Formats: sequence, C-alpha cells, structure tokens
Amino acid sequence: MENKQKFELARMTFREAEAAFKKNPVILIPLGSTEQHGPQTPTGDYRLANALSLDIAKRTGSVSAPVIPFSEGAAARDFPGNVSLRRETLYNLAWDVCRSFTRFGLDHIMLVCGDHGNIPVLEGMIRDFKDAEGVRIGMVEQYRWFTPEWLAELYKRPLPPIGHGGDPIMSLNLHLFPEDVRHDLIDTEIKKDFQGLKPTGFTQMNFDSHMFYLPVDYSELSPNGVRGDATIASREVGAEMWSGFVKKGVEIVERFKQVDTICERKPW
Repeated sequence: MENKQKFELARMTFREAEAAFKKNPVILIPLGSTEQHGPQTPTGDYRLANALSLDIAKRTGSVSAPVIPFSEGAAARDFPGNVSLRRETLYNLAWDVCRSFTRFGLDHIMLVCGDHGNIPVLEGMIRDFKDAEGVRIGMVEQYRWFTPEWLAELYKRPLPPIGHGGDPIMSLNLHLFPEDVRHDLIDTEIKKDFQGLKPTGFTQMNFDSHMFYLPVDYSELSPNGVRGDATIASREVGAEMWSGFVKKGVEIVERFKQVDTICERKPW
C-alpha cells in the first residue's frame, strides 16, 4: 500500500516520525483553553488552535504536534467547565514538549497559541528556552492578526462589538463545529465595572485618564461570561475569518523556515 504523507504527529508511527524529522520540518505545537466562551459556545477553544495548526501543517509540509488543551485560565475559573493550569505548570509543560523535539535536532518549533491568557507565560518560556537550550522558538496568536480594517470587512461594519463570550469564537465554531453551538442559549452582555473602575482586561483598570494594574476574575466583570455580542456571529463570517487565518499562518511559517533559530546559550 502506498504511504500517504502525514502531517499530524499523533497519526504517525515512530518510523514515520523518524523519517519526517530527518527533513527538519517546522514543528507546530497548538495550545488553547478549556473554559467558558459565553453560554452558547463550547468550552474547548483548543480545538480551533488544533485545527489551525493542522491546516497550516498540510500547506507548509510541517508537523502538527498533539494539542495542549488547557490554559492559564485562572480568570475564568469560577465558571463550570473551566480547566486551568498553574502558571508554572503551563511553563514546564510547554518547555518539556519543546525539549522533546529539540533533543532530536529539530530547531524550527512554533507555538500556535489560541488563548491570549497563555501569552505572558509562554513569552517567558521561549525566552528562557533560548538562553538555556540555544534554540529560538516562534509563536503565533491568531487573534492578534485582526486589524480594524479586516474586522470592518468581515462584519460589514466598523468597530464590531466583539469580545470574549461572543464573537469571533462563535463564528469560528459555527464554521468548524456547528453541531456544538447553542443558539437558544445566547445571552446579552452584562457589563460590570469594578468598584467604579473601568476594566480593559483582567489585570488593567482605568479611571479618568489613568491606568494601573489590578487582577480581577471574569465572574466579577460578567456574571454570564459575556463581554461581546454573539448575535453578530455567522457561519459565513467564520469561514472567511478561517480562510484569512490559514493564509496568514502559512505565510508566517514559510517565512519562519528562513530564520536561523540556533543561537548562543546564555545560562544564568
């Protein structure tokens, strides 16, 4: 039987992995979360990161590693279905996964991070990894690829009311996992200030023209988990958005292939 090229590590035999590794491919490591995304959208947004990693791998000849489905999701821990890791656990887990590839001489590794809450931990990890192991690891976060212009094009309106618990996650799920979306559970946004302060996230507070850092939990800002408008979601928006994500991801990985990732070790 003719062997068909595989891009998903979990489907390879170790002999197939051995052959693939000889080409020193880009290794994509998807990460996401298992946490609330509003009453209507499934908790497993890691599936989006995994699907994106696989689509990019197929188009670039890369290898997509098994997804890490949990995040540093402490801000959402009060909602049923949330599974979060301690920061040091996420750091060590990501490090060990990356080290499992560099020990075979693979030096082009890219994290496909689908949860913004993971970014601070992972930024620290990839910098420390560079110093300790002498390999620069790349990382992408697809939701940072949005621009005001692209959002206006996608939603046919300027400044669409997107946000956690609404869109774009619902539109992406309507495109990829429509059977898991519950239109009947869509709820309106319940915005709460925090003691008269205007939160811009889970660690930043504004008042007048001032900003300072103060940690809060998601439940303190939105008891139903909604910080955006889910009624703007559609399968059509999700499909167009996904096409844009894959295109941008492929372009980034192709450019990443040209980067010399080997560097001097600088241990403390």
